[in-house]
Amino acid sequence: MSSERFWVLLLALTAFCAGLASGVLLSFRRVSAADGRPFALYESQMTEAFDLDEERVENLRYILQDYQEEIEALKERNIASLDPELVKIGREHRDLIRTWVVPAHQHQEFDLWVGGLPALSPSNRPQ
Repeated sequence: MSSERFWVLLLALTAFCAGLASGVLLSFRRVSAADGRPFALYESQMTEAFDLDEERVENLRYILQDYQEEIEALKERNIASLDPELVKIGREHRDLIRTWVVPAHQHQEFDLWVGGLPALSPSNRPQ
């Protein structure tokens, strides 16, 4: 088994397996990091739907973290009697996201998205 083909094939197979393993490990790291944040699924959906850059993602994370903290503060009080206040806080944070996260040319699409209509991500928009 001193054929050059065999050794090249073995090297290629080893490199493929190493790349596959590192990809799996990196994907686990990303998923586990996102699980600890509030509204991680919402964040990932917005990031994909509106193709957000890193600065806008950081703004979104900050707003969602603040929103989670205010919800937790409300939970400590009687939440049933505070339903209108909870709705008000939700609308304020949605407006912050619209202003500071979503690019201006996508505000109309965001309004449709929060209204329950699907937003087209950059990968499945018609050309």
